[in-house]
Amino acid sequence: MRISTLQIFNIANKSMSEANQEIAKTQTQLSTGQRILKPSDDPVASVKIMEINQSLARIDQYGKNIDIAENNLALEESTLNTISNLLQRVREIAVQAGNTAVYTDKEYDALASEVDSRLDELKNLMNTRNSAGDYIFSGYKGGEQPFTGSATEGFRYQGTEGQVSIKVSEGTKVAVTDSGKAVFVDIPSAKNNIKTSVNEANRATPPATISIGQVVDQSAYDDFYPEDMVITFNEDSAIAPAGKNFSITERSTGNVIQPYENFTYSSGDELIVNGVSVRINGIPASAEGSEGGDQFFIDSAPNQDVLTTLARFSAAMKNVDDTQESKTLLAGLVADTLNNINGTQDNIQTVTSSLGARMNTLETTRELHLDTELVSKEILSNLQDLDYAEAASRLSAQVLILEAAQASFARISQLSLFNRL
Repeated sequence: MRISTLQIFNIANKSMSEANQEIAKTQTQLSTGQRILKPSDDPVASVKIMEINQSLARIDQYGKNIDIAENNLALEESTLNTISNLLQRVREIAVQAGNTAVYTDKEYDALASEVDSRLDELKNLMNTRNSAGDYIFSGYKGGEQPFTGSATEGFRYQGTEGQVSIKVSEGTKVAVTDSGKAVFVDIPSAKNNIKTSVNEANRATPPATISIGQVVDQSAYDDFYPEDMVITFNEDSAIAPAGKNFSITERSTGNVIQPYENFTYSSGDELIVNGVSVRINGIPASAEGSEGGDQFFIDSAPNQDVLTTLARFSAAMKNVDDTQESKTLLAGLVADTLNNINGTQDNIQTVTSSLGARMNTLETTRELHLDTELVSKEILSNLQDLDYAEAASRLSAQVLILEAAQASFARISQLSLFNRL
């Protein structure tokens, strides 16, 4: 069999090219420290490496989620502790205010002024935001301020009842917020209570408001409870001479509550109906043709939010005078205030205990992730890390083979008949 010169050169070129590729691969392995440079180097190990890397990426994200959750829960716990201390101070003021035979009108005004300051501080705390700018007591509506309103027109909760949860492992989610409604609004009242509000369809500009109201005759209101009342402004022509007037009706029956039928309106006047005292301020829109007049609601309520509690307590102290009636009313309101503060602090304690349990879950989950990460990295190292000693020996052998091939080719390429003549 004869081998042509071209074949000799092709065979030598192919062999030396393959030897160079092997050397280049080994050098790349040594520079990167990776045994597997492409999936085809070890298909089975490559699949396992991809799975482990994905698992490590998930663990890393879970770690970030745990950091976020811990920060949120720590902020909520700190906020609740501050609120609890604030309510403790209001409790002390309420106990002082119960000494109606000792304090004067001016002293009650001073106590009311402090309660007003505490009320503003409490509202700000209940509207606390986390580092992401979300309100921590707004439920699912993290971007919407949960507590709005004032002591003059009443307070409203605009959040939801749910909790925002964050995933911290494959099968574990941890709530990182709490509903302000559950903590601060749903506080059972010691007695039958009311809640005032305005009809969202009211047309007055600027809007007329209704005060938070107060039960001034519990017996009379208990006889009416749980019925609701609606204050509706009529056409100005309903009275003579024409002017602003309203009627108060039972919500369920529509029956007019006397004597409030076509009753002349004066902004800021006290209205006492069925043992409830409220004030409407502003210029409500009257009924005109097919358009109804502005409406205001006095609804029965088994609960009372803590903001309203403080507002009513302050108002009662401001209204104290030398009469026994005002002092008796304040004494009753002090008892209601203390009861409501107790209920709020009970709720805070329950939520704080829940926060502790959630923090423990986060800590346990983090430790589990750290253990899993350690084991996964060890397995990953065994699969993909290079044995430098073996690779260095292999590189030396590959270089030797290449040099031998080159030397052999140099000798073979000179085998010619002309060289023998």
